[in-house]
Amino acid sequence: MFIPVLHSLIVAILSTFFSFLLMLPVSYYFARKKSTLQLPIEIIILLPLVLPPTVVGFILLAILGKNQWFGSFIWETFDFSFIFSLAGATVATTIIILPIMYQGLKAAFLSIDHELIWAAETLSASSRQIFIKVILPNCWQPILAGILLSFCRAMGEFGASLMVAGYIEGKTDTIASSIYFMVQQGDIKVAFYLGILNGLIGIIALLLIHILTIRQRNLMRGM
Repeated sequence: MFIPVLHSLIVAILSTFFSFLLMLPVSYYFARKKSTLQLPIEIIILLPLVLPPTVVGFILLAILGKNQWFGSFIWETFDFSFIFSLAGATVATTIIILPIMYQGLKAAFLSIDHELIWAAETLSASSRQIFIKVILPNCWQPILAGILLSFCRAMGEFGASLMVAGYIEGKTDTIASSIYFMVQQGDIKVAFYLGILNGLIGIIALLLIHILTIRQRNLMRGM
């Protein structure tokens, strides 16, 4: 029972980290500037939010499969395949949580009082200085809340990751996939314990998000 938990944590942590790196510059840019590319880029980012996870997984299979051009290139060049691996599960989960991460980060940046940024610009602060010394100190709590929410979604990802990584006991089994196959096999006890553990992780994360939201609200009221 420990291995699926470990796999879920690895996939959730890595996918949350990668989605954060990808969405941080995009969300920051679109929160501050208007662009004709914003709508099509946002549609692409938010598409996994409205598609069934199995469809996302199918699309990834069509890209990462050994018989596809990209998957074949990776296999022939690096002797590595994303299919039936935790790396594939991480890629799939990253795609699934991109919309949540993007929306959370963008909302955090939009919550900043533009007068603070304007004041920093009048003092000849560089873009880097504004980001580090003005924006982050004033919105790190909603940013962290968005990260935690993305992590929770990553912990519960099932459809897309199962399509790409499959279920190989001891290799690609996660909490979600293990619960499904344990129920299929009649091992309700293990499935129950895994479900309780996943629920506890989610409750802790949601409580932290609630605390961060309250702290940010109080901070905004005091400004």
